[in-house]
Amino acid sequence: MKLSSIPLVREIGSLLYWTMLAACTVGPGTVVTCSRAGSEYGLSLIWSLVFASILAFTLQEGSARLTIVSGMSLGQCLRVKYKHTAQVYDVAVVCWLVVVCVVVGNTLIEANCWAGGIDAIFALPGIQQTTAVRVGCCVGYAVIVMSLLYWDKTDKLGIFLGIVMISMAILFAIVVFNMSVDMPSLGWGLIPNIPPKREMAAEPVDIILSLVGTTSLGFNLFLGASMAEGKELKSAQRGIGFSTICAFLVSALILIVGSVNFGSNERFEIADISAAIEEFFGAAGVIVFAVGFIAAALSSMLAVALGAALTADSIFYTNKMKHRNSLADTVELQAKEVEADHGGAEEQKEHKFRIVETESEGKPMARWIYLSILFFQVLVSTVVISINVDRTVVVLVAQVFNGCLLPFFSICLLLCINDQSFMVSSPQKGWGNVFLTVSVTITLFLASNVVVQKLLGAYITVYVKYGIAACVVLVIEIALLVLTSLGKDLLRSFRHSCWTNTPQK
Repeated sequence: MKLSSIPLVREIGSLLYWTMLAACTVGPGTVVTCSRAGSEYGLSLIWSLVFASILAFTLQEGSARLTIVSGMSLGQCLRVKYKHTAQVYDVAVVCWLVVVCVVVGNTLIEANCWAGGIDAIFALPGIQQTTAVRVGCCVGYAVIVMSLLYWDKTDKLGIFLGIVMISMAILFAIVVFNMSVDMPSLGWGLIPNIPPKREMAAEPVDIILSLVGTTSLGFNLFLGASMAEGKELKSAQRGIGFSTICAFLVSALILIVGSVNFGSNERFEIADISAAIEEFFGAAGVIVFAVGFIAAALSSMLAVALGAALTADSIFYTNKMKHRNSLADTVELQAKEVEADHGGAEEQKEHKFRIVETESEGKPMARWIYLSILFFQVLVSTVVISINVDRTVVVLVAQVFNGCLLPFFSICLLLCINDQSFMVSSPQKGWGNVFLTVSVTITLFLASNVVVQKLLGAYITVYVKYGIAACVVLVIEIALLVLTSLGKDLLRSFRHSCWTNTPQK
């Protein structure tokens, strides 16, 4: 008997497959951002990780379900949905906007990975922080990453890096176990709050959005959609749930370890984490942490660069996709189901489904364009970190920027997953739309809050800032409901959920 035929083994394999999302999530940005949150605000912001994890599952599950039901990835759905709108080179403007946002956002995350990779090198005992070492390590990372991307050998290194990264996670777990964690503070930290800004610390809303941005990465919606191709929905949901829990546990452990330095008036540095680990394990523990940090940086360097290129490829690539049922078939079927539920028919008639082909017009992406997207991110990151831009600032800017992009990608998913032409055989449920709509609203509020803070923070009070952010969210959501088909689609999903949940007489 083959091991793959054993249900338990097959299920474990499926769960491990989806942990790729967790590996992409838990990178150097997670280590630095979560450590900084703990160091500057203690355990008061751990609720942000809980929210971000729920958000990550909601969005990734929705993206996977869209792919499995429609047969098209999120990028392909966007191309088809907006093929009759304003276009540039036969591609809708909104699709270009998505690609540009992903490439720019991922380039910032890539620089974030380089910053974490350099800090990991400097965390090794005996390594001096000189210009020669910094530039040499940046070039070394670039050569390794470009070579693996060019020859498409990323999978060869992935397993080893994953194992090393797990070792780092275990190290953090042991440190937390040996720490005297303030349990009342941990409990209060699970209640949503925005603490007052501390001296020498980043803005608390910036940190919150960074935690959301590093836990619920926007490009994971596109990566998760690609991973869902050919998979079963229930299996994908379990795998995404397992991946999300793993990412949350690691992030929470890192934040707790970072809180060791809470109360210090000095600016946070990654060396603070090394000092906390050395206190419990000595130099050997610091080496394990540094090597695991390097592994996390390398795996993220590869995944982030590939994520941007694959997103562009999914939008520009020509492909014929098939999905069951036409819109007319589904409306007829739903009407018959409602009639049967209310006693209007003795038995439900069979309905034939026809296959609908949707063709995304365009040309396959040329390899030189694909490689250009990859190498652009690598080169920018190498230059930025080589010239010694503040690495902690690089990480914060990358996470905040991608946190601001998250509402845009969430709205794209919400529009596509409620489009009957894509989800015709399994329409979005009302409760699913509740979760997605709440997620979009909260991420919009956080992003608007950050923008208002940057523009007007010095002239307005905190409550005025929150009020302006809430008004911005209200205007954007009303515009979406009125100017797109989203309002009618949401209303239809809620009505359908009410009908199908009505008990039979």
